[in-house]
Amino acid sequence: MKPKDPYVKHIYWLARSEEAHMREELAARDIKVKSAKGIVCTPLDPTNKISSVSPDIWDDTCGRQGSWYRTSERNEQYLVVSSFELEGYRSRKAAVITESDFVPPKLATLEDKEALLEDPLLKERLPDRWQRVSEREKRIYLKWAKRFGSKANDFDFLYLTHTSNHANFISPSLFVEDDEGIIPYSIDRSAHLCSCCVELFQILGHHYERKLVAPCAGAVVFARLTPDRYLLVQKAPRSLIQVRENAKFS
Repeated sequence: MKPKDPYVKHIYWLARSEEAHMREELAARDIKVKSAKGIVCTPLDPTNKISSVSPDIWDDTCGRQGSWYRTSERNEQYLVVSSFELEGYRSRKAAVITESDFVPPKLATLEDKEALLEDPLLKERLPDRWQRVSEREKRIYLKWAKRFGSKANDFDFLYLTHTSNHANFISPSLFVEDDEGIIPYSIDRSAHLCSCCVELFQILGHHYERKLVAPCAGAVVFARLTPDRYLLVQKAPRSLIQVRENAKFS
């Protein structure tokens, strides 16, 4: 049996003209770039070799969650997620994502989550649209939570967890640390998380060299990621990127 290829995703942010040029270059090599439809996390699927997410997709199925993108410096840029490095686009590279065997030393308590919600940096960054949740969304997230083994029956609990988890990548209170600095991590299990894409794609927490991100319920459903298996996000330096194959948390 052929061994399974290691999970690796290279993350790029391109202007419209750069994305079009990249497509032309790859087409000349008989490489087709998929266009994400309806949802931004499908490029994370292990079977997707290279995909592009246009700005309008952030307004589609996950329009509320996309408010983090629309209120960020990435707004109007194209996201490209590739299983291989793109030659000539090193300066546009944001991160490399690999699978990790990380086990969090602790998950957030109710008190931890409430404290994160009071952080002034979160309040400054929190999009207005994120805070307006439809009744339909509430039902969907409660259904997904139950599907992945949660006993949560109150959306307020899920919203608190969704928001405080994002806050932990803005102003971390739960993290691990080594000689190279702190490494924020997702504060709860996949069943209780939402929009991990904003951490994986470097919209939130991009100023940290490394992050450990658990897939949200949506990414498990739509991108076939493994529940509760953390992904290591390594910030791409402006010089040559090198994936730390023997990193402490990989």
